[in-house]
Amino acid sequence: MKPIERNNRLGMMLLICGLLFYKLVVTIPAIAGEAWTPADEGIDVSRLGRVTALVDAYVEDKKVPGMTVMVSRNGRVIASVTRGARGLDNPEMLKPDDLFRIYSMTKAITAVAGLVLYEAGEFHLDDPVARYLPEFKEMGVFDGHAIRPAINEMTVRHLFTHMSGLSYGFRGEHPLSAMQQQLKLDQSADLAEFTQRLAQLPLVFEPGTDWGYSYASDVLGALVERVSGQTLQAFMKARIFDPLNMKDTSFSVAADQAHRLTSMQAYNPESSEFVVTSGPPFAGPQRVTQFDSGGAGLFSTAQDYLNFLEMLRAQGRFRDRQILSPKTVALMMRDHLPKAISDANIGPDHNPTLGLGAGHGLGVGVYIDPVRRGVLSSAGEIDWGGASGTVYWMDPVEQIIAVGLIQLFRSPHRFRDDLSVAIYQSLSDSYEQ
Repeated sequence: MKPIERNNRLGMMLLICGLLFYKLVVTIPAIAGEAWTPADEGIDVSRLGRVTALVDAYVEDKKVPGMTVMVSRNGRVIASVTRGARGLDNPEMLKPDDLFRIYSMTKAITAVAGLVLYEAGEFHLDDPVARYLPEFKEMGVFDGHAIRPAINEMTVRHLFTHMSGLSYGFRGEHPLSAMQQQLKLDQSADLAEFTQRLAQLPLVFEPGTDWGYSYASDVLGALVERVSGQTLQAFMKARIFDPLNMKDTSFSVAADQAHRLTSMQAYNPESSEFVVTSGPPFAGPQRVTQFDSGGAGLFSTAQDYLNFLEMLRAQGRFRDRQILSPKTVALMMRDHLPKAISDANIGPDHNPTLGLGAGHGLGVGVYIDPVRRGVLSSAGEIDWGGASGTVYWMDPVEQIIAVGLIQLFRSPHRFRDDLSVAIYQSLSDSYEQ
């Protein structure tokens, strides 16, 4: 065989092999995509329809103007439902990528930001907060009668777990409500000014001795700023939002995206109806607060938050990026509360914010006992919600993620529990041992 013929034949063989390889690479995902159904993830597809029915019922019964729900198992979306309008004052049809104020769902993201710095060796969990934020060095504690010097130091761990002694302030007839009003916390220009003002308020208990929902996540956000030298928005964008493709998550909404922002409603118990409201003091239509609030300031979408939770489900990894070590994620998802607090969280005297049968990890709620909770769930499930009725959870046992977004203050509905039942009853295969 002549060299030219040999080269031509070799070239033809390589071309054919290349075409076959190209066809294999291109067609297999398409075929797999067409063949896949939620049944492949242990889901009874006929029963999964109850998730859609639940969303339809909430909108048709006028419990909410609109709602978006996304559910995944094993990293595959098994349900994505969007129904209703953007708000009472905005009849435009709600879209899956519309923007919601997620309020306290911000806390988990702030916790991950803090843990990124923890892994970089910037602090230890038991370091005193005052080492990084000196304004918290000499705190007082209000004991119900007077303010006395605190005995215990507030630690970074206390910020993650809400055992700092901080509170969400004093209101109504409280003897210190006037003091808080004078501080005008919501008018702080930035996080540095906010913590300077907040530190003037006394604690409500000795750090480390109790659990109390508070501005702790905002202080953690300030610590992230102080340690990193960046704004919280800039740090989160670089280390969390961009790597996780959370392209619509931010502390502000750009003017050209304002049309995607859902309206805020509040439930009126006297009329059993909901009305349009501005909610807590807003810094403007496109911000929740003037400063980057690590406790309640983010806007997001269902897909963005699903991506965030998928990273936690996958032990800190998202696609080709390792955001946190699996060991750090495991530590984050353990109950960090003293046993005496967790064990007491049951019955009519349970803490409604912490949740029946729940403890608290590093920036996330942790369900310890589904029996005590009284709703279909798994031990070790992490979750939280927002003031406007938004909910999320990630179940490491069943490998389920759920994100439910509404905008309704003082909701009287058991949306979180209703959604739990609708999702878990659809399982045809449980991974629980």
